[in-house]
Amino acid sequence: MVRKKLVLNACGVKSLGGVKLFVEAFELLVESGNKVTVLYSEDEFYNELKNQSLENESINFIKLTKKRYLHPFIKLITNRNQRQLIESNDAIVHFGNFGFKTKNKSFVLIQNVLPFVQKNLKNIILKYFIKRSIKSSNYIIVQLKHMSEIIQKEFRKKVIEIGEIEKTDIVANNKSGKIVFFGSDVPNKNYQFMVKVLKIVSKNSPVTVINPPEKVNEFNCIYTETQDQTMNVMLENEIYFHASEFETVGLPIYEAQNLGLKVVVPKRSYTEYFIKDNVFLYEFNNVESAVQKIKDAQNLKLKNSKALIYNENWAKILEYI
Repeated sequence: MVRKKLVLNACGVKSLGGVKLFVEAFELLVESGNKVTVLYSEDEFYNELKNQSLENESINFIKLTKKRYLHPFIKLITNRNQRQLIESNDAIVHFGNFGFKTKNKSFVLIQNVLPFVQKNLKNIILKYFIKRSIKSSNYIIVQLKHMSEIIQKEFRKKVIEIGEIEKTDIVANNKSGKIVFFGSDVPNKNYQFMVKVLKIVSKNSPVTVINPPEKVNEFNCIYTETQDQTMNVMLENEIYFHASEFETVGLPIYEAQNLGLKVVVPKRSYTEYFIKDNVFLYEFNNVESAVQKIKDAQNLKLKNSKALIYNENWAKILEYI
């Protein structure tokens, strides 16, 4: 494989999921022997990565402004030498849902679905810049097929799907009907709906909430700081409950399924990939439907079942450069 010179634009990427996704792509592209320049704006997320790469001459880091409203405009955030360096590369990949125009080949990763489905001032502005990048980029990166449906039809021929789903066999985790879910203060995660449903269910079944925004007396409230701690808590349960209206991937569902849990999830575009023998689909925002599906999950006893493994194939984009 011919060695490529790539710019990875991580400006504005600071959510845990976004940083994790970027680091995985960065590591794969570096390990593949490519020369990589990273543009970043958040010290606390990228200083460690930068320090780990000091002795690697194939990696270069450029710190840019944190002012997100300037990130779509290359001349406002870079000097002339930086622009020349960026455009001397074979391609640039924008990880923050939108980027700036360049003369070299460009890719934009669309990871945030909310600007397309929820209207408020912030999302209207974000949608404008995302659509601007979709139009100007050579290629649009999405993780799974349902995300390509939010893109205007005229640009879908530019879409590259990097998400890959594999089937595997797992041992079912039967823990006496125990239920687990995640706390959140993000409206899209539908936390209050989950609380309403599980307060009904908790009269007969133990319920654990991981990292709730506030204590709920009816539930076992547990706070975790690492992925390993979170997975260990989930392993103590039999059923994972999820209620988001929209998801780019819905990674916790895949993780729960691979731990042997049965999953109870709403009928939405992001759940259409799941194998049905240990997946229970309820009508979105319907309390009665959700309660019934949880009961159905508790009544089903499995020794073994199918699960889906989700991964991203970042090497795929090298084929387009």
